[in-house]
Order: sequence, then structure tokens, then C-alpha cells
Amino acid sequence: MRSVFAIRIFVFFVSILLCFSGCSLQPKDMRGEKKMQKSYKEYGEIFEKYGIQGITPELIEKMEKWYLEMPPEVIIDKAADLLTVLGDGEYDFENMTWTPDENGVYAFDAEVFNVDKMYTDFLTGISSLDKEELDFKNIQEDTSQMNWEEGTGKRTVTFEWKNKQFTLEAAVEDDWFDLNVANELNEIIKKYGNGKQLYFTGDGYQECIVFYRDPEWAKSFQTETGLELVEVNK
Repeated sequence: MRSVFAIRIFVFFVSILLCFSGCSLQPKDMRGEKKMQKSYKEYGEIFEKYGIQGITPELIEKMEKWYLEMPPEVIIDKAADLLTVLGDGEYDFENMTWTPDENGVYAFDAEVFNVDKMYTDFLTGISSLDKEELDFKNIQEDTSQMNWEEGTGKRTVTFEWKNKQFTLEAAVEDDWFDLNVANELNEIIKKYGNGKQLYFTGDGYQECIVFYRDPEWAKSFQTETGLELVEVNK
């Protein structure tokens, strides 16, 4: 996972931008809503019950400290925030590479880090949710139909799974992830898989959080955490 310090710096600057733009802020008379959330520790204990790993006392302590340092006007969903940290992997900005975590959750920013391999990284991230069941192979990304200067066109990513070859097509809009790709992949998983599927939630900003579970798990997790899980990402 990314260092908590790096996340704190990133979100702090995002919060400043949001304050200037007027987006996703709590009205002054609603600031007390922050106190209605569970603590990071409580969410961590719930997540562990549902097979999510990587939660340590040190991480929880840093997350709680970071939360208290945020401007009160900025809305932070603690549950989604903790899942993002647990699922966003390791970024090597010098070499422009990314390695997923294997904590039972995958999270990514819809404004993608590495545009050249955005859908390769996405499939790698999904595969990290269960490397045995989601063992995608021979991933090949084709950007030949993109207009790099204008940030338009289309691109495809091809992979093999269950002794079949699949191709996902994405519309290009600069460095933004085409969420239809996630939906198409979920349909493939539901059709050829074993009863599990992808479930999506978000953090209220740009983060997409993904699980690979069965419907019973999703229903129970949603009830206990208060997070809305959807089958189709919008």
C-alpha cells in the first residue's frame, strides 16, 4: 500500500482544491456528522471479519491522526478511506510501475496513474483479489487507435482466462478510466466464473474500490459497514 504520509499529503491538497471549488464539502451546520462515523479501528475490526487483510495497529493510529488533521469542512468516509489505503498497491513513480496489494480489496483512482498500461494494471489489480480464480494470462494492451495528443479514440486490452480469449474495448478520454471496461469484465466473470463477481463502491471522490465476492458476502458486508456495493459501476 502507499505510505499513509503520502496519502495524507495527497488528500490534503485535494481538500484545498475542493474548498476553493465548493465541491463535496459539509455545510457548517453538518460538521458534527463526522462524529457519527465509526473509528478506523472499528472499521478495521469489521473488515478483518470479512477477510480483508493488511490492517495493523500502526496503520490505524496513523489514519486516525491524519483524519484529525484534515479541515473540518472536508468529507472523509473513514470506511472507504481505509479500504483505499489497503487496496491501492505500491507505486514506483521513478520507474512508472505499480504492484498490487493482496489484501482482499483493490482500489484505484479513476484518473489513472500510468496511462500507457491503465487497463493492464486494472486486470492485474482485479487478479490480485484471487490469483487462483482470476488468473488472467497473456494480457496485451493495444493503444494503436488512440490519439495521444488529443486524448481521444479507443483502446483495447486482450487477455486469456478459462481457456478463452477476451477483449475489452475502452473509449479514450485523456487519462480517465472508462468504467464500462469494469462492467464488461464483471459480466465475463459472472458468465464464466463460479458464482462470485465484482462489487464496486467509492469514496465520494475519484476512488473506485473493488471486491470479488459472492452475493451473500456482499449483502452482509454492506449491512455492517454502511457502504453501498453495486454490481454495475457508474
